[in-house]
Amino acid sequence: MGFLTRAVVLAGAAAAAATVAVAADEPRVHARAFHASGAAASDIKGTFDKFSAALGDDNGSGPPAHDGRRSINWDADGVPFDMPGDFFNTAVPRGAVFHAKDGEFRVSNPPPVQHIDDNRFTSLNKKLAVQLKPFSAPRLFTPLRDNVVDVRFEVPGKRGTKATSAGFGAVLLDVDQKHVTSLAYYDVHGKQLAKVAAPAKAGGLSFVGLIFDRPVVARVRMVLGNAKVTDHDDGHRDVVVADDFVYGEPVRA
Repeated sequence: MGFLTRAVVLAGAAAAAATVAVAADEPRVHARAFHASGAAASDIKGTFDKFSAALGDDNGSGPPAHDGRRSINWDADGVPFDMPGDFFNTAVPRGAVFHAKDGEFRVSNPPPVQHIDDNRFTSLNKKLAVQLKPFSAPRLFTPLRDNVVDVRFEVPGKRGTKATSAGFGAVLLDVDQKHVTSLAYYDVHGKQLAKVAAPAKAGGLSFVGLIFDRPVVARVRMVLGNAKVTDHDDGHRDVVVADDFVYGEPVRA
């Protein structure tokens, strides 16, 4: 493991799947890697719970804190089908702002008042819907026009106030191909701290995440497969959507 002399030191079962890209003269940062996959939610729940507990108590939608974690499971009735990227730091103050091509996101199975019948993205891709098994039912998350999402951290409830987090993990659904779906972590200067691949489990669930020894992560880039949600999921195309996110309390950068 020659990369241990670099700025990031990875520990845990998923360390071998990580690549590191940080300037060698920066302070050394340690990170623990977590990953799991399986056919059912119960197969990854233990790892998800360990990751969550390692970050600390869940601060919900409370005021800014010095430690602990925040989480998003998309399942509250108030989360709109056509979700703005800043929804989880304006309407719901959890310090996560999402960016993607054209800035369009979808959250499945909206409240009936919206008059949209969409269970597991049936309104976008009926063939894909039968392959998706939620971790926390019923709602799921995806960008609409691309397969790449940037998660930027802000102080909860303070739009535009940049923050950093000690870690980020995600539940991903129907990861067919190895070494395609990934999470890359960046510091406040835009330098990549680490990159980890999600374990593959076609038609199942995968969890992947990193926890650093201090809040150094300003942005996480999620590459969800290699095709957008409206594409066919076959052959060389791998359509991946997301369920629960959990991450360290965003603190002022």
